[in-house]
Amino acid sequence: MTGGASVELDSAIDADPTSEIFSMPSLLVRNDPAGQWEVSQERYNFFRPAAFPIEKAPGTRRIFALGGSTVQGRPYAHETAFPAWLKLELAARGSESADHSRDEIVNLGGVSYASYRVEKILDEVLLHQPDVIVLYTGHNEFLEDRTYASLRAMNATQTWATKLGRRLHTVRWLQQRFASSPPKTTVQSEMPSEVDTRLDHAGGLESYQRDPQWRQAVEQQFHVTLQRMIDKVIAQDVSLVLCVPASDLVGTPPIKVTNADFDEVDQDAFETHWQVATDAMRTSDDRIAACLRCIKLDPQHAGAHFIAGRLSLDLGRTREAREYLTAARDFDVCPLRATTPIMESVRSLAAKYNVPLIQTDQILDQWNVRREPFPDGISDPEKFIDHVHPSIVGHQRIAKAIADVLVGRGTQKSEAKFSQMSQDHLTLLGEDYFIRGKQRLQGLQNWAQGRAGNLGL
Repeated sequence: MTGGASVELDSAIDADPTSEIFSMPSLLVRNDPAGQWEVSQERYNFFRPAAFPIEKAPGTRRIFALGGSTVQGRPYAHETAFPAWLKLELAARGSESADHSRDEIVNLGGVSYASYRVEKILDEVLLHQPDVIVLYTGHNEFLEDRTYASLRAMNATQTWATKLGRRLHTVRWLQQRFASSPPKTTVQSEMPSEVDTRLDHAGGLESYQRDPQWRQAVEQQFHVTLQRMIDKVIAQDVSLVLCVPASDLVGTPPIKVTNADFDEVDQDAFETHWQVATDAMRTSDDRIAACLRCIKLDPQHAGAHFIAGRLSLDLGRTREAREYLTAARDFDVCPLRATTPIMESVRSLAAKYNVPLIQTDQILDQWNVRREPFPDGISDPEKFIDHVHPSIVGHQRIAKAIADVLVGRGTQKSEAKFSQMSQDHLTLLGEDYFIRGKQRLQGLQNWAQGRAGNLGL
């Protein structure tokens, strides 16, 4: 599927679990004594504290940043995430008053929040006079169990009705007509009100298996959900900035690699080639050739693609490296990074609605000594802390790109002013801030510990 393709939801996910069929508690609560709306303390497991005035001051531009942990700034926090640097960027360009109060930037990034949960936050935010929504989502679509086994257990008549209903775009009417109980109630019991990731459960990694049908359905639903969010923002006459979810391709091997179901002959052949592919003592050309033989036998083997990509990159074959490394991400059995169809959905919908687009993967591309991007199309691994979270420098680049959209690329910017404000900002954070961030990083790495095995790299 490409972003512009028509969307027909696959039967791997029953109905549409991304709209109206589950509820979440309100994120924002009103604090009248303080005169502000603030993130409910009950939601601090997934959100950081944030607040904004109940009464919006005249001339204020209220900007909400929505998405997952990248928006929040993990493994650190709000203070070094791109919304914080956006505040400084706008101040350095003179787009704010002397006390930098004209732009209110509210970071509502939720850890592990997929698009269907971000949409609930968007619905709430649209009630609070936003002027700009910055949306960075797409990495968390595969984290939760979205198979809804209770619906798939319908009898033959109900299943027939559901499939027919999808083709006729009348799924809810037919399900209600033939189901013994309304599907909304059934699905709501399967979808918790707060994030419940598969990796947080015993055997969570083992629960991920090759399932192209399920994967495609999730990608298609992301497209539907993102389009619905864009429609809502446009309907409220609010400005929107979309960000392509970028990830590390070079330093992050697939989280989980499994083999295809081979017959005995192909299994023996694959294992022979795989031994060569993973042998660090063999030449790069021999290992790449062995990877290609593995890929011929198993086109979706993420490990073979990753080895071929890394070795091709070392040899300067950037076009081949980009193709292999991208395939390694897309065929990861445990996809913790946005896949190509998800990224293309963001791009195609931005083009369709003429919405400003931040090409994050290109912004985080490698640079040469003249500060020019290398034309390899591969994001610089040094601009990431882990598989998806940008470094502080990476967040700064994203903020600069968003500021270019909000105030124009030609706007005069005082580099000296920005540098001084940035230095003061980092100094105020103190050493403990970065120590806590490193501790969170270790926990995150343990949580996302993969099973790629020995790749000889």
